Amino acid sequence: MEKEKPSKLIQFFGGKTSYYLIGLIILSALAIYLLNTVSFIFKPLVVVVSTVLPPMIFALLIYYLLNPIVNFISKKGLSRTISIALTYIVILAIMFFGGARLVPVIRDQAQDLVKQFPAYVADFQQTIKNFLDATPFASSSDEALNSIDKLTKEALNYLGNNWQDGAKGLGTLFSAVSSTAITLFTGPIIAFFLIQSPQKLYNAVMEMIPPRFRKDSSALIKIANQQLGAFLKGQVIASLLLGLIYWGVFLLLGLQYATVIALAAGILSIIPYIGSFLAFLPGLFIAFQDSTFMVVKFVIAWFVVQLLHGDLVVPRVMGDRLKIHPITILVVLLVMGDLLGLVGVIFGIPIYSMIKLLIVFTFRKFKQRYNKYFADEGAYRKTGFSEDDYL
Repeated sequence: MEKEKPSKLIQFFGGKTSYYLIGLIILSALAIYLLNTVSFIFKPLVVVVSTVLPPMIFALLIYYLLNPIVNFISKKGLSRTISIALTYIVILAIMFFGGARLVPVIRDQAQDLVKQFPAYVADFQQTIKNFLDATPFASSSDEALNSIDKLTKEALNYLGNNWQDGAKGLGTLFSAVSSTAITLFTGPIIAFFLIQSPQKLYNAVMEMIPPRFRKDSSALIKIANQQLGAFLKGQVIASLLLGLIYWGVFLLLGLQYATVIALAAGILSIIPYIGSFLAFLPGLFIAFQDSTFMVVKFVIAWFVVQLLHGDLVVPRVMGDRLKIHPITILVVLLVMGDLLGLVGVIFGIPIYSMIKLLIVFTFRKFKQRYNKYFADEGAYRKTGFSEDDYL
């Protein structure tokens, strides 16, 4: 008697009988239960990761920023070690001499702005009220301003609470290190060895991976490297350029606190879309203290710079390698900000990129296996996974 052939579904999951599927479900549930029961075993691993992660992120940032410079210098005949040392010395000199001039200015402007800002907000509201009183909406101006004031207070409270949550998350992330100075000290050292021998770490990782899985692992590593590099390097350079452009423009306009507002615009632009808006409001309040003409100049200059930066600078610095829709970016920022606070807002996009990479890889493997057993009922397309296929 001919033995009954197992169904395609059972074969798809790697079994031969229906008992295999039942056993697979039971074992999966048991594994989840046991992992949850002995979760305390993984606490030391969490401590290790939280200790290593901050300097590694800082080191990767330095690597992606400086590796092209070191490559350029080393092509002139110098060794990579000397090229790295020269690059470090030049950057430290620029930071020292530039900081000696800028830090006092930024400190003084920031302290004065913090003292004067509540008065600026009150004057801004009074200006809006005076404008509304001269319109047919005068009767409802007080109610509208009260609503705006209430919304402003709620927004400030929300930002304050999330800032505190973010600070807690940041404190948890950095709890294993004694101070930020350790990260600032060890990051450049790690980056030095990464830049000195870029292939050494990659080769060491590939040697530990079984040969059967090296092709897929190599593709994953290369794409992850491209994605992280595109974001970290591109975002830092784009933010620096935006801050410098705003600084020059605000100085030309004669805007008060030009240095602080430009610095805030550059730093906050690391948070896509939301960050620029947060820096725009203080500048608008300050412009109102000068004149209506200053407000017009400030608003026009702000949006012209934003337009030029978005259309000319960002595509050339970051390209379109992340391939993330603007709506997706906003959703990611909201979700990651709620989950991880400030850390999630800052690192939400690269985290999402890595999660997306793993999901796309897993789904394409699923499609390949599906085509193996169910191609006669209709096959999936685009099942390959490589740098070209993924991007």
